[in-house]
Amino acid sequence: MTRPVPFRQAEIDLEVLAANVAQFRELTGAPLFADVGADAWGHGLDVVVPALVGLGAQALVVARLDEAERVRALAPESLIVTTQHAADDDFRRAAQLGVAPRVHSLAEYERAADGGVTGVVLAEETGEGRPGLAPAELDDARTDAALRGIAAITDSAFPVVGAELFGVSEDDGEPAPDFRPVMRLWAPIAATKRVGADEGVSYGYTYRTRSESTLALVTLGYADGISRAAGNRVEASVGGARHEIAGRVAMDAFMLDLGDVVAPPLGTEVTVLGDARRGEPTAHEHARRLGTHSAEITTRLSARPLRYAAGTDTTAGERQ
Repeated sequence: MTRPVPFRQAEIDLEVLAANVAQFRELTGAPLFADVGADAWGHGLDVVVPALVGLGAQALVVARLDEAERVRALAPESLIVTTQHAADDDFRRAAQLGVAPRVHSLAEYERAADGGVTGVVLAEETGEGRPGLAPAELDDARTDAALRGIAAITDSAFPVVGAELFGVSEDDGEPAPDFRPVMRLWAPIAATKRVGADEGVSYGYTYRTRSESTLALVTLGYADGISRAAGNRVEASVGGARHEIAGRVAMDAFMLDLGDVVAPPLGTEVTVLGDARRGEPTAHEHARRLGTHSAEITTRLSARPLRYAAGTDTTAGERQ
């Protein structure tokens, strides 16, 4: 049976992830409490969670209980912490899943304890405008938890690492140089066209060719999480050469102006996000040109690109 041609792929390099984890431990000496929310920062829970468990992560952190349910299926024995809860949550489902909620008030702690949880993380009031338990409330919660046999720790004893493990950042600055990008997002060239100078490209002709050129249709679009604002602003690479996305990004595809070159074979890989050490455009470069941060670039990716571990055999078309 002929294997279908992949339309869009996100290659997750678990060796790089392992190196980032080792670097984190060397730099901080802290336990690995890993934030894997937002589908592991866009990298795919199915790929990332088993890898982090194998790397000895002591806890996995997500925002909501629906995410915790997915993580529990992938990590049956791991400590899972949730950070956001509905105002009327009775925490019984969290108890059934063995999830430890991070609670932000004494009332929330009491609901969690009454719901049967066996562990909690107590958010501390810091005076920075974020909700948390005051010192007296912390004492009350700890005392009550001890009486009920609930394991209770505070935020200060639970430092969480997130985006950095994947080589991206939640702020506008450069990602930490010690941590390399884990993801390579790519898609194949599906069609090419030879055009002359001053040819309008994509919807609205916001881009026009400067000379005779080869245009390439690449099967990634805004339905996959590529920003519509990326047209005429960010780059992708083909065979190590960078090219600006030409014209508006469509729902399922964008165009590249490859210049005056022979058309590459159909199926040639176009890297949209990768590692600068390989000469590829990075999430940080995209973010800088789009006025955001690199973690937003990866977390906005939809479920359509297939996430797979580098070096594994993938069945194309599973999540197209």
